[in-house]
Amino acid sequence: MAALARLGFDPRPARNLASRHRMFAGDDASRLAAFHELADDPEVRAIFFARGGHGLLRLLPGIDWNRLARVPRAWVGYSDLTPFLLAVVARLGLVVFHGPMVATDLARGLEAEEERSLLAALGGGGVLAVPLAGCVAADPAPVRAPLLGGCLSLLQSTLGTAWQAGLAGSLLALEDVAEPLYRIDRMLTHLRLSGSLAAVRGIVLGAFPAPDTAPLPLARIVESVREHVPGVPIAWGAPMGHAAPNWTLPLGAPALLDPAACRLVVDLSGSAR
Repeated sequence: MAALARLGFDPRPARNLASRHRMFAGDDASRLAAFHELADDPEVRAIFFARGGHGLLRLLPGIDWNRLARVPRAWVGYSDLTPFLLAVVARLGLVVFHGPMVATDLARGLEAEEERSLLAALGGGGVLAVPLAGCVAADPAPVRAPLLGGCLSLLQSTLGTAWQAGLAGSLLALEDVAEPLYRIDRMLTHLRLSGSLAAVRGIVLGAFPAPDTAPLPLARIVESVREHVPGVPIAWGAPMGHAAPNWTLPLGAPALLDPAACRLVVDLSGSAR
């Protein structure tokens, strides 16, 4: 909370923030009530989520989207927030922000580049040049498409539900944490079999911290992605997800992936529709 204040925000905690009900910050009804209370407040211009822990999926059916639509604002989070963020893009036509959470990234202290990307993304205007470690493409032509995505396991967990993300025509950014290679390949297989990857224009891979001290061979992840999404450009090493640095990326914003220059640029002034 002090970190938010130092960045120039006036943090206002949700009233259930210190509540405890089993593994959650209150039962589902009280969490929804506190969430809608914040959403109803026109003075709340951004909502940063405390953490992306398990429990978001339980609340999705109870969210009143008409109430959320009354006050357009910034929504900032990642991990288990992935289905909610993509639903805001699809249902409300807003750009959302795959970025730092309070009890994780802000608690450890943001690096200077993380702060810059957060303030630039929320400030709007101009472009955000996202560094990449590598690119591969059969066709070197640049691809322009909305940037969507988030945590791979959450994209998989909503398949077959009303909250399944529509990814067609997007540059799909993926990240996850503590998942072994076989599970990453299984999740990609599930997404492919569901048809979710059929019309994706390109893939951007973020952080994939290993489930133990042994580093995950990134080349094997790229290899798996190429098998499941053949023919599209693939970039890797984007600073997003469950590892530092975790830049703030606007999901739903227009983006350009130039595989020949190995360059990803996101338009901060763009809108989802």
